[in-house]
Amino acid sequence: MAMLMFVGNHVFMQCLGDDGVGAFSIACYYTPFVFMVGNAIAQSAQPIISYNFGLGRGDRVSATERIALFTSVACGLVITAAFALFPNVLVGLFISTDNPAARLAIDGFPYFSTAFVFFILNLSVIGYYQSIERVKPATVLALLRGFIFLVPSFYLLPRFMGVHGIWFALCASPSC
Repeated sequence: MAMLMFVGNHVFMQCLGDDGVGAFSIACYYTPFVFMVGNAIAQSAQPIISYNFGLGRGDRVSATERIALFTSVACGLVITAAFALFPNVLVGLFISTDNPAARLAIDGFPYFSTAFVFFILNLSVIGYYQSIERVKPATVLALLRGFIFLVPSFYLLPRFMGVHGIWFALCASPSC
C-alpha cells in the first residue's frame, strides 16, 4: 500500500495537481479497509488450510480454499458495487461534494474499485500459498501486485487512457 500511495500521489500530482492528490487521498483512506477484508479472509482460512495440509487432507485444503475464494469474490463484488454506485456518499464522508477534488474522486471511484475483487482475491491466494508452505509463489504474487505491475501501470495507463488510466492502475496490478 505504501507504493500505491507514493507512486499514486506522484502521478496524480503530475496529471491533476493538488485536486488530484486530494481525490486520490480519499481513495487511499478506503484502501486499508479493502485490504483488511482480504486479509481477514486469508487469515481465517490459513490455520484450517495449514492444519489439514499437515495432516495430508487435501480434500479439506481444497474445500477451505474454495470457500475462501468464493468469499473473496463475493466481498470484492459488494465493495466494488458500493464504490461504483455510491461514490457521492463515500466521498462526501470526507469532503463536500462541491469541492473540485471531490468531483474528481466521485468520477474516479468506479474505475478505482474495479481492482477490489482482484485485490482481495490476490490476498487470499497469497494466504493459501503461505498455508501450504510455498513461500516463493506467495512472495512473487505480492511483488507483482504491489510493485512490478503497479509502478508501470501508474505511469503508462494515463498515456493511453487519460485520467481514467490513473484510476485503473491498481486494477492492472493485482495478479492472481
